[in-house]
Amino acid sequence: MRAALLALAACACADDDVAAYFATLPRTIPHCASPARPARGALGVCVYVDPSGGLVHARDLGTVAGSGKQMLMDMLLRGTFADLAASGRLPRRWLSFCMVYTASGPSRRERFPTLGFGKREPATQPGLLVPNPFFVAPKWWAEYAAKAAKAAAARPFDGRDDRVLFRGACGPGAKARLELLSLRGLDGEIDAGFTAVDGYETLQKCVDDLAARHGVVPAAGASRRVAPLPMANYSTYKYLLHMPGAATGSYSRNLQYLFSHGAVVLVWRHAAIEWYYRHLVDGVHYVAVDAASLPATLAALRRDAGKRAALVAGARAFFDAHLAAPRLVDRWAATLGALGDRQEGGPPAFDAAAACTCEPRLADSYARCAKCEITTKRGNTIAKFVGLVPKKRAA
Repeated sequence: MRAALLALAACACADDDVAAYFATLPRTIPHCASPARPARGALGVCVYVDPSGGLVHARDLGTVAGSGKQMLMDMLLRGTFADLAASGRLPRRWLSFCMVYTASGPSRRERFPTLGFGKREPATQPGLLVPNPFFVAPKWWAEYAAKAAKAAAARPFDGRDDRVLFRGACGPGAKARLELLSLRGLDGEIDAGFTAVDGYETLQKCVDDLAARHGVVPAAGASRRVAPLPMANYSTYKYLLHMPGAATGSYSRNLQYLFSHGAVVLVWRHAAIEWYYRHLVDGVHYVAVDAASLPATLAALRRDAGKRAALVAGARAFFDAHLAAPRLVDRWAATLGALGDRQEGGPPAFDAAAACTCEPRLADSYARCAKCEITTKRGNTIAKFVGLVPKKRAA
């Protein structure tokens, strides 16, 4: 009950940060303006929304590493716009904002809205946080979460694997992940390992570089690759651990998937945030841990069935209050509503020849984005694309 009341109270003021952010922008907000020659690798791209809800990207990231996220965001936005239009909450006018696709988040303060998915250093970074593109689309997310909850309900907590589960890649920002894999005295109590490598030629080179840079003494098996685990099987475990991202040590999309599996959610302490983190309450929705506290925390949880049950209930209450599909739509409704009230009138001036769209009805006006086929993926196909289902069947 306490967890549910806290979640509902937080939900009542869930978007007060939107008003605070827009208070930092000019009274009349100019349209987003992309530089004529964006910096190499720059992943801040203007997004334009026409009065009918049609979506146009000022620049196609087609051959850039962030192009997949651009197309996933296209799916999320178009699905959200459809829901907003159906409920009468989509402003019927031109809108524009800058979307930043890097994991570390926005770095430049602009006169127009700059939106991101996470902030590695939230105390100093500008911009407003919105749902990351790995929610895919409101309808898809609702169906996926319902399946996860159904699978969890069929797996009684007491019969689950008693270990802590973590799977993830090794990359330049994976210091915390290596620390986890190198913990001593937890043999047999953690089921964790690297499933892939990001930014290095081999997993061994990634582990060696992290160990040298951060003074971590790797465990013997730290560089042994383990098989990915389908997210559908996460509810076979009692404890699910969330770690900072592998690429930059910033946010990791993994956390949003953990609250619907009927498990105790553990979160490794880190500074990076997403838009919903400020509503999380340690000891109610999750438990914060690090290399020093994890052994004692796990031992205490194993002794306290009441605490475990309360945390499982708290995780579910948090999902319903902040991460369910309608809440994603609400977040965008608040953002676009604030923007629609104050953005300058008329269509924005941008280079239509450099822009792209995945909207069939805008095909006569703009080029088709290079990877629009991503936006046509559905069901298990998109689950595989975003990594919820291993691309290859595990041995």
